[in-house]
Formats: sequence, C-alpha cells, structure tokens
Amino acid sequence: MKLTLSIATLLATFSLGADASEQEARDLIGFGALTFADNCMKCHKIDGYGEEALYPSLRDPALLANKSLLIDTLLHGRSAPRRNGGEEDLMPALEFLTDREISAIIAFITNTWGDELLLVSEEEIKAAR
Repeated sequence: MKLTLSIATLLATFSLGADASEQEARDLIGFGALTFADNCMKCHKIDGYGEEALYPSLRDPALLANKSLLIDTLLHGRSAPRRNGGEEDLMPALEFLTDREISAIIAFITNTWGDELLLVSEEEIKAAR
C-alpha cells in the first residue's frame, strides 16, 4: 500500500486535527482498508477495478481527486453506467457508516488508487449528511 503524504495534506483541517501525524494518517488508512473490506470489496473487488460489467472501477483519477463527489457517493449512493452500456446500476447509499468510517474509506481508496491521499474531516461528512 503506497502512502503519499504532503505537508499540505497533513496540515489540512482533519478530524485528527491540524497536527495530523503521518502515523495517524497511516492508522486511518489501515482502518479504511478494513472498512472497505467489510462494505465495498464485494462489488469493487480487492484491486478496485470492480466486477466485470457490473460495478464501476474505483481507479478513476477524476473520482479520486473529487472530495465532495466521494463524500456524496458514499453517503447518498449514485448511478453509474455499466461498462458494456445499457442500464445503470445504483451504488447503494452507505449512510449507516459512521463519519469516521467514511473518512477512512476515502483515505484508503485515494491513497491506494489515487494520485494523492485525501483527508476528509468528520465535520465535512456531517455537513454533507
């Protein structure tokens, strides 16, 4: 698992505080990996590519760079076109997850498949609920 931390990322306002350490970020990513395994991996698979023609890949740089879209998708679900065209599948809303779990999933997927780690505060998630 790669860890791409910049000073700007670590200084972002985050539920861990403006003093978020590299270890705290690693802990959040680890928690995100477990939360992803419990809630997302069945459809998006361990590699993030998704199940052929059924579930979209998470390896989309535009998605992984868009904090508000990630929060909204996890909280409220969204429609996604099938790879082979045709009907749209609906990503179920995961609003039953805690703010910390959603924050951790975003940290995990952006660190694992994105260009940089996105840290999302629990306050940002609360505001989007």
